[in-house]
Amino acid sequence: ATEAGYAILEAGGNAVDAGVAAGIALGVLHCDLVNVAGVAPIILRMAEDGEVVTIDGLGTWPEAASVAYFEREHAGAIPEGLMRTVVPAAPASWITALSRFGTMTFADVAADAIRCAREGFPVYPMFALSIANNEAKYRRTAAHAELFMPAGRPPEVGETFVQRDLAATLQYMVDAERAAGGDRAQGLRAAYDAFYRGDIAKRICDYHRENGGFLRETDMDRYRVRFEAPLRVGYGGADIYGCGAWCQGISLVQAFSLLRHVDLEGLAHNSPDYIHRLTELFKLVFADREEYVADPAFVDVPVAELLDDAYAAARAGLIDDAQAW
Repeated sequence: ATEAGYAILEAGGNAVDAGVAAGIALGVLHCDLVNVAGVAPIILRMAEDGEVVTIDGLGTWPEAASVAYFEREHAGAIPEGLMRTVVPAAPASWITALSRFGTMTFADVAADAIRCAREGFPVYPMFALSIANNEAKYRRTAAHAELFMPAGRPPEVGETFVQRDLAATLQYMVDAERAAGGDRAQGLRAAYDAFYRGDIAKRICDYHRENGGFLRETDMDRYRVRFEAPLRVGYGGADIYGCGAWCQGISLVQAFSLLRHVDLEGLAHNSPDYIHRLTELFKLVFADREEYVADPAFVDVPVAELLDDAYAAARAGLIDDAQAW
């Protein structure tokens, strides 16, 4: 994935072009943990004017899903599998970033990802271990078993892992871009529409209809990523930026806010005292996350209060060097 991004820089692309190329490639090369139709929150800073922006890159729940359904049918739990699927956000996030801040076409930045999907890549230890550890889950559906265990077992290190259907999906978006003619913006729009309004969207939603999922064409068509200002805190002479309360970015920024009131000077890196103070700090941050952080579209998250310096000092003051919470 790093090579994919570097190749774009070598070809004259900017950092956003390269980041998108690397991100799409990771969807292929790290498909056990992230994927091309997954999520892609983005935070970036433009050197020309210093502007820092975030793109949420998170899919919303399909319209047919509801709290009432899960409470009624599953005692409030959300079963693993298709019912957990949100609208695919990553393609919209990558193409939006490329359209607004990049210089290259979708074909340019997706080329290495398509090659790695079509020709395959050598299975590496972490990938092999991840699939082996989740073999039972992959066997729940024929599609997953066929993709992740083509030989009837988890792939072994050094074997070639191929994703021809994924290559075809990305190639379909490239072909739509090229068929659109016109300028770069029109081509990117065509690639976007190929995924969210064309045959790809239909195949995704047909699968949901046939297998008890919620996703429908209207969900795909209506989806849009959002631009938002980042959260920021100063620490050690640097500005630390994070995404908003729609993800865990607020917890990262809050951690640095508390860290300004926790003395780490003189503590050896990874010494017991160093680890204790950081561990206790993160417990406080995540306690606040559990209590206050939710989707800001539905919940009034007290962002300003959580990042207030006086509040950070009070929270940090609860850390006891001789006691674990």
